[in-house]
Amino acid sequence: MRKTILFSITCLTLATIAYAGQASARERTIYLNGVDISGVRSQTFKDATVTIDEKGDIHLNAPHYKVEVVDEEEQAPSEATSKGASEEAGANPHLRTRYYLATKPAPDGASQYDLIIKINGVERKVLRSSSRPVIMEISAWFEKGENTIEVTARKNLAGGRKSTSKSNQLELIIGSGHEEDKVVKIDLVHASFKCDASQITERKKTYKVNAI
Repeated sequence: MRKTILFSITCLTLATIAYAGQASARERTIYLNGVDISGVRSQTFKDATVTIDEKGDIHLNAPHYKVEVVDEEEQAPSEATSKGASEEAGANPHLRTRYYLATKPAPDGASQYDLIIKINGVERKVLRSSSRPVIMEISAWFEKGENTIEVTARKNLAGGRKSTSKSNQLELIIGSGHEEDKVVKIDLVHASFKCDASQITERKKTYKVNAI
């Protein structure tokens, strides 16, 4: 589950940082006042006592910092995200071609990658690593002519790493096609994106689709 960590000195907020739960190269865990902040980047803590325990984990003790972990899914979405999420996918009367999105997740979400789909700069869909296979028409998200698809994969290691195997792969396909007897058939693949459990860094890829 994606978290946000808020740091503040008394009532002054210093930073809001997305926590992806990523471990360091040595798999060390970093704690600030007892809270796991291993995914935090580009942050300086002043007047802090640093302790390294027998496991190699790092403990920062800074009593003047307040650490709060917030579940992002319970927070109000941004205006841009709300706008994109509120627009239903489906057919587009302005296009003669139909476009579909399909996913094949790793068993038990073992890839631990969440996918963020943006089309023409608007966030349209977030697919969690734990989500079931998805197949849906997304024609309504396209405009006639050239469209830009941006796929971002973010590792979510909350709860620890499930696998390091390349075989635990998450696959996303966006393509044009048709339906026969309530079965979607992809005629032409426009975007194919894969990531697997052996990887840990954020991955991003952009595709161009000329919708007709």
